[in-house]
Amino acid sequence: MNLFIQQIVDDLKDFSAELLAPGLNAAQQVSTSIGTVASTSSLLHAIDYLTGLIPRLIAELETAEATHKFQVHYHASPKRAKLSRRSSDYQYDKNHKLLPARWLSILPATEVDTRPLRWLLYLLDLQQEELENILDRNTKYIDDSLLNQQGRSDYAQNDRVTLLSMRSRLHEAQSKLEHARVTLMRTVQHRFVASESLPYPFPRSQAWTQLRVYAQQLTHPTDYLPGYLHQLLNGTAEIADTPYLYQRWCGVKLLNSLESLGWVSYSDPVGALFLGGEVKLHKQGIEISLWIEPRFSRKESHPSGFACNHVEETHPDYMIVTAGPYGVDGFILDPTTTVDAQIRRGKGRYLNTIETTGMATLAGVPVVRNPLRAWSAAPLHQSHCELDDVEGRTGTIPMHPLDWTPKPLREWLSDIDHYALAWGKHERDLKQAEAETKNIKLAA
Repeated sequence: MNLFIQQIVDDLKDFSAELLAPGLNAAQQVSTSIGTVASTSSLLHAIDYLTGLIPRLIAELETAEATHKFQVHYHASPKRAKLSRRSSDYQYDKNHKLLPARWLSILPATEVDTRPLRWLLYLLDLQQEELENILDRNTKYIDDSLLNQQGRSDYAQNDRVTLLSMRSRLHEAQSKLEHARVTLMRTVQHRFVASESLPYPFPRSQAWTQLRVYAQQLTHPTDYLPGYLHQLLNGTAEIADTPYLYQRWCGVKLLNSLESLGWVSYSDPVGALFLGGEVKLHKQGIEISLWIEPRFSRKESHPSGFACNHVEETHPDYMIVTAGPYGVDGFILDPTTTVDAQIRRGKGRYLNTIETTGMATLAGVPVVRNPLRAWSAAPLHQSHCELDDVEGRTGTIPMHPLDWTPKPLREWLSDIDHYALAWGKHERDLKQAEAETKNIKLAA
């Protein structure tokens, strides 16, 4: 893994390891190291490993560690049996001769020691508890993203299929854990409960030895699990492709900079950064929205108040929506890992392909309103923003993970901060004045 990707991975891990997973985007295989595996991915791999190991654990316990006893079985047939010694097993026939009615057979019975099984059930319970936490969180992420994938294009439909597959994978892991629990319970003839205590003596077979090593990673995941997965995944792990990792890294920096300007989000932004969606931010009673990968379709209204024109569908990476003089206004930031000037300037296309669903008036004539800015972010080694036009509607913010300075991004956002507060307060004052006027009329 090169230093550029490693720095992005480290920063994303500090924010949320979930942002390392491919999600809806392309994936790449990288050499694993501490922190390169998302928590959901690592748990699903761990569940696959443990539930897949259980048949071997039970088989080895039954053959190597079981206690052999004998059980007496009574049958109505003499096949492979012998005469019973119980008088109740004989009866007279019509000639008053005493004949056997039941025969007995003595068969070896294997009694499995439940102490290892109780400890194994405890490990399954640990995984179940962690899965429930992830299931609740990720189901919300997926449901929110499904609302954002309402387009009719092939891309939108493929994204929906991917989201549903992600949800199915979580439920599949849940089913595997439940099946494993049932398998353990059926191994013995009576019920038993989970136990945190390590069984003594501990089974000495190969699968149980592997389990004992694995249990250290399961009970102390922060210290052991990434290293264990490094071996389990043969030295490689699947993470999001580099452009998408960089996009999410820019999103984290964007949120951090907005927070430094006093904008606060009262909801978890990880789901939107991971799968797309809306993050609402508040400051001084004003609200703005950060839309992450919004999908704009032609002639269809988007919850942001914008729509697509000229092309069937478009989706910038980030769009900040604020109050404006004629409704809502938008500020777009679309990261790219290339430093090519022509590609960076190409981000200005969003000024023409996106427009508000409502119109403004100029000299009494209705006019279309487009986003106010459409900028790129790129890994440039410089300490100031770069303008592409004299009005500053397009340009580039330098955002290099190995040469990071927050000043250019903060200065770009400061303009939006002032704009949002000014028009937000104006809109709030207008609404208050309208409400007061309405109350006065009602009182009269």
